[in-house]
Amino acid sequence: MGDFGAWLKAAEPALRTSAAAVVTERGRFTWSSLVDRARTLAAGLPPAPYGWVIPPGGGEHTVVGLLALGLMDRSPRWVLGDPATWSAPGPGTTGGAEPVPAGPQAAPPPHVDGPTYATATSGTTGRPKLLFGRPHSMAEAVELYVGGMPEYASAEVFATCSAIDFAAAFYMVVAPAMWLGRDLVLFRPSRWQTAVPELAGRPGICLAPPAIAVLGARTAAARRTFRGTCFVPAGGGLTPDRAERITEGFPASTFLTMLGSTETGLLTVSREVRGDGHVGRPLPGKPVWLEDAGPDGVGTLWTRGPDTRFAVTGGRLTARRDGSVSTGDLARRSGDGGYVLEGRADDLVKVDGVSVYPREITAAVRALEGVVDASVSVDRSGPLDRITVVAVGDVTEAQVRDACLRLPTPVTPHRVVRRHTEESAYDERGKVLR
Repeated sequence: MGDFGAWLKAAEPALRTSAAAVVTERGRFTWSSLVDRARTLAAGLPPAPYGWVIPPGGGEHTVVGLLALGLMDRSPRWVLGDPATWSAPGPGTTGGAEPVPAGPQAAPPPHVDGPTYATATSGTTGRPKLLFGRPHSMAEAVELYVGGMPEYASAEVFATCSAIDFAAAFYMVVAPAMWLGRDLVLFRPSRWQTAVPELAGRPGICLAPPAIAVLGARTAAARRTFRGTCFVPAGGGLTPDRAERITEGFPASTFLTMLGSTETGLLTVSREVRGDGHVGRPLPGKPVWLEDAGPDGVGTLWTRGPDTRFAVTGGRLTARRDGSVSTGDLARRSGDGGYVLEGRADDLVKVDGVSVYPREITAAVRALEGVVDASVSVDRSGPLDRITVVAVGDVTEAQVRDACLRLPTPVTPHRVVRRHTEESAYDERGKVLR
């Protein structure tokens, strides 16, 4: 593939002259000061045969690590993820915020050469895996988002409470802020007081799980106006009711609801909040199409673009030589040129011999009064699939089981887990704890 130089070099002049900063609970750090720290860090990094692991939870320290590896003259491989899982054994690999040498388990598949980066995901399997992309494609991905969404072009601030190794947080918030030299706000789900002053009265993008954005609305408490703030729901699950609760606390805010995945990047965008499965139109400039469509028009979604992943370790990625990747989602075209989801090609499970889609269970539980969120997990290790339902909110196990039994195809969950406190019901990526 050739010898690639620094993938972030083109952005350095804008960062050095920008008045914007990275904002965390520890304070405000200008991009110029972080670039200086990154240059010093990069000069002291020793050779690392498998590249580097950047701990994702270090706030501005993590950003310095990204900048350091992005400004190195010879672009290295790197992973944004947990050092305890992906680094080489040795002192200092389980703590701290600076990059640490990666181990062989973090290497891309043998056929992949040249610089790569990766973020970790466990998907629905619970087994960590790395999905690889090319760092030199990041500038093109940011250009795609800025060119296709006016909200991104005008944003003065990008904010997220999700861990930045979560693919959506990295692509949709961190990368644009870094390439454009805009304010970047990194905060914990319980620390909305860090983000609210930065978002108020400014055009900006805030990526947060819907239920956690509802908590933020309580913190904001309608004391300011948020005209220009666009909320991007991380992990899906944005309903009209939740949108109303969010805008009560964040007056004049709007939404960018998006369909995408770790493998595919962003596919479709909608500025409506709907509950009928409509996921909007393709992102301008990003090819999206259906394959193997049946007589009912339902087929599998495919895409390609600079934000897609092309290789995986610890799992399987359906990618073609031309970079096309399947989402695994079943969808049909809508009359307005968009898409309507119809489930997932691999989502069908058998429970006591009955075919069930977990999304139908989740929707039924979320519809219960008092429920804030819900998730469904499937254990396929035994002779029969066993379903666990997690319900977040003020609800009883009996109510959850009754909702499952009232489905068109009744379901009896193997286990029901109730979580009452929203703050403790989500992991650092905003996913419902299972």
